[in-house]
Amino acid sequence: MSVDSGFVLILVLPVAMLLLMTTLSLISRSNSAAIASARDSRAQAARMAAEYGFNQLMAQINTKGLDELSELINDPTAIEGSKDGKFATSYTIDFDPSTLPDPTAITCNSDDDNASIEATVVGKLTDGSVTYQHEINRTLSVCVREPNQLRVNAVKGKSDA
Repeated sequence: MSVDSGFVLILVLPVAMLLLMTTLSLISRSNSAAIASARDSRAQAARMAAEYGFNQLMAQINTKGLDELSELINDPTAIEGSKDGKFATSYTIDFDPSTLPDPTAITCNSDDDNASIEATVVGKLTDGSVTYQHEINRTLSVCVREPNQLRVNAVKGKSDA
């Protein structure tokens, strides 16, 4: 045996350790990115559930009478087509019904006659035991098209929480 035997082993071991640590670091970073991406997409789904609920509120105002609007308030509504249990989506609508315009006065003739309604819609996505939630706060401009029939004229001052 020569004096230089084993010299290469001393060089190979640190290089192998460096390659192993780099590989583990890349795997860990990739896994963290995948988890963060899944969380972001679920949070986005909660936001879309809130947007869907807000669109449903505007549709209800435009098509139903005043009496039927009170049924919407603080009633969690599952989004049709979403799964029960894992990845179930729903929304909850909240607004003060006392801010609705007088149902007997026709007010859709000018913008000055519109009532402002502050509406809050909370969208939720449930992923097993974890719930993702997004809240939207908006002001609706509402008028009376005909007795007991409302119409949304505009959405003012969009602000999301």
